Amino acid sequence: MNTDSVVYDFIIIGSGFGGSVSAMRLTEKGYRVLVLERGMRYRDSDFPESNRAISKYLWMPIIRCFGFFQISILNGVMFAHGNGVGGGSLGYANVLEVPPDKMFENPSWHHLANWKQVLRPHYETARRMLGVTSNPYQGPADKMLYEIAEEYGMEQTFRPTQVGVYFGQEGKEADDPYFNGQGPSRSGCTYCGGCMVGCRYNAKNTMEKNYLYFAEKGGAEIRPLANVIDIQQLSQDQQDGARYELAY
Repeated sequence: MNTDSVVYDFIIIGSGFGGSVSAMRLTEKGYRVLVLERGMRYRDSDFPESNRAISKYLWMPIIRCFGFFQISILNGVMFAHGNGVGGGSLGYANVLEVPPDKMFENPSWHHLANWKQVLRPHYETARRMLGVTSNPYQGPADKMLYEIAEEYGMEQTFRPTQVGVYFGQEGKEADDPYFNGQGPSRSGCTYCGGCMVGCRYNAKNTMEKNYLYFAEKGGAEIRPLANVIDIQQLSQDQQDGARYELAY
């Protein structure tokens, strides 16, 4: 077995929401950053048209499926998570809501701090980075939900969801609408409903379109198909940084 060894200031395992934000912020501070991601890197055209294309949708190498959507079991609980550059942002429903007041007032933690006030600037930063806006589209399912709410006398609770999608001119490419032209170009949502199988039309605001984009622009290195199998403590003669060893 051979190993190639390179020293970085920080090595981040996983390129989902947490890894992407960390990579960008650390890069902004001038650190040398490496992001390791077990899954593949996807172009918009690589995403499947439906979840019936199992080999492109599910991550299950044992049956030759190398998609971005992985189903795991942990302590008897089955859960789904992302597996690709961008992590869960590739296949989530891109709904980005700020929690209601009752969450911040939960007796389990409300006595520790005024969490709504403490977290407000961070929610605002995330909303700006992820391009959060109200969904302007209402289809048959939305109308049915409103009718059900109306039937129960709760129609006042019905409203569009807050989502991370670019609703420009439908299907038309535009210069970066979010970061004063410094980000990637985007295309207006086509309302195809394929958010959870990967956006093929460059409208969904995944991590590749914001945090990871700027992390790479700032010098971070992203390595897809890099499965971390072990983490070891630094040797005594290396007081700082992290060492990445590639085994093959």
